[in-house]
Amino acid sequence: MDIIYKKILFATDGSYHANNAAEQVVEFQKKWNCKVVIFHSIKHHKIPMGLFPNESLPIEIYHNIEDLSKKAGEQLLNKTKEIFSKAGLSVKTRLIEDEEPEVYIRRIVEEENFDLVVLGSKGKHSKLKEIILGTVSKKVVKSAPCDVLLVR
Repeated sequence: MDIIYKKILFATDGSYHANNAAEQVVEFQKKWNCKVVIFHSIKHHKIPMGLFPNESLPIEIYHNIEDLSKKAGEQLLNKTKEIFSKAGLSVKTRLIEDEEPEVYIRRIVEEENFDLVVLGSKGKHSKLKEIILGTVSKKVVKSAPCDVLLVR
């Protein structure tokens, strides 16, 4: 039996593993002619306002950092989209600003009926953050209401 996925949600952070995942999704889209949505969440990269109450950043600096995060996220999405364009494929991209990636995945998979989520097995984060908070991939595997493919 050959499994065919019709709608794939691909999470990217620009890491080595995410780039390998992009190549895998390209092959799936070629084979199955499926719809692909690529997203990147900047939520877990944001500096929370008031994190350092005694040394708060001026609001202008906070907004500048937020703007830079958005621009970097858009550049990442465009770079990833280019991988698909070079293969003659069309994809949609989304920059997610206000949801952690695992929360967005869980919600959007149900709302838009994705049948596969693809992401790199390890993203761009520190070892300490991974130990304390866990990885996005672990959280997605535990909570996604559809198939999940982790790519190394």
